[in-house]
Amino acid sequence: MNAPLPRAPLPEAAAALQLTGSTTLQPYMQLAAEAYMQLHDVRVVINGGCGSARGFKALIDGTTDIAMASGPASESIVSAAVARGAPLHATIIRRDAILAVVHPSNPVQALTLRQLNNIFTGRTTNWHAVGGLDRPIEVLVGPPAGGVSISWRQLVLGSEDTYTASSQVLGAAARLAQAAARPDTITFMPQMAVLPARVKALRIDGLAAESSPQQYPLYAPMMLVTLGPPSPAATRFMAHAARTATAPARGESRE
Repeated sequence: MNAPLPRAPLPEAAAALQLTGSTTLQPYMQLAAEAYMQLHDVRVVINGGCGSARGFKALIDGTTDIAMASGPASESIVSAAVARGAPLHATIIRRDAILAVVHPSNPVQALTLRQLNNIFTGRTTNWHAVGGLDRPIEVLVGPPAGGVSISWRQLVLGSEDTYTASSQVLGAAARLAQAAARPDTITFMPQMAVLPARVKALRIDGLAAESSPQQYPLYAPMMLVTLGPPSPAATRFMAHAARTATAPARGESRE
């Protein structure tokens, strides 16, 4: 039997790392942290479940070492970091596709980015206009401060458009449940949260995230962010996370 690998000692000041933020990124980092702690004398604490926005706020407040983010920081967070004299420093760990999902019975199989924009802004309100049944479209969107929501809004709506006034704001789990139960619903989900047996992911501009991951146009950057340049301990962990982060089982992720 092989002897266990020796642990690399770290300075006392680097004996613990706190990560806070995105629940989309949390399962990746939990796996990375567990593997890292087997090799190093350092405790990595993953405080997920609160979203990217709270991760950024914790970073500004000094209550976390690293923010987990699945989308860019707001202008107010960027300004707060600059005001503290330590601009945000982001390391992209991976990129995850964001899927447009509908009920499995919906006959629509694909949309263009323009059609997607028209649906989420309310310019198109009936499935018949995009090749579906003559039924009203029910649009569900995520919380505005969520990292995946911010990425989706930037990619689909751009800087000028706003969501249709009839859209309903729900968390990721509730949106997934609605899309699985209501035939006229459309929403967006991070790929790792989508269970193919429950909902159907649409091709976008003819591309499917599963078969064309490099060309698929909608994705969220999974980032680890520090206030200013990362400390040596944070640098070591982020390098490990970038090398080893693997996808958890489907359905474990939220926003």
